[in-house]
Amino acid sequence: MKQKKILVVQGGISSEREISLRSGKACIRALKQLKKKVIVFDPGKEHLSKIKIYKTKVDLIFNALHGRDGEDGKAQSYFEYFKIPYTHSGVISSMNAMDKIISKEIFKKNNLLTPSYISIN
Repeated sequence: MKQKKILVVQGGISSEREISLRSGKACIRALKQLKKKVIVFDPGKEHLSKIKIYKTKVDLIFNALHGRDGEDGKAQSYFEYFKIPYTHSGVISSMNAMDKIISKEIFKKNNLLTPSYISIN
């Protein structure tokens, strides 16, 4: 049976870079314990578009990015464009979740309890 190769995407350029690096390190440790081959990619050092070189080299991307470009759908759009399977939410759900006003409107539309809010520009 072939050993699975996982690309851990961590770091990035957001203000949450350090947290992402810690998350990535924990993921790498866990994946290695599961006997997976791990490759690391940091969009803080190389542009996300460079991820295309891994298309045929990995089985899956583990997205350990936090904040802007990692949880807002941008990284996911690259993963999908290059047709590399990945963990976590997709492009649209990530974009919606990062926009708190859109999230609130979705909650209200679906009759989910949510506290009242106001939007301040």
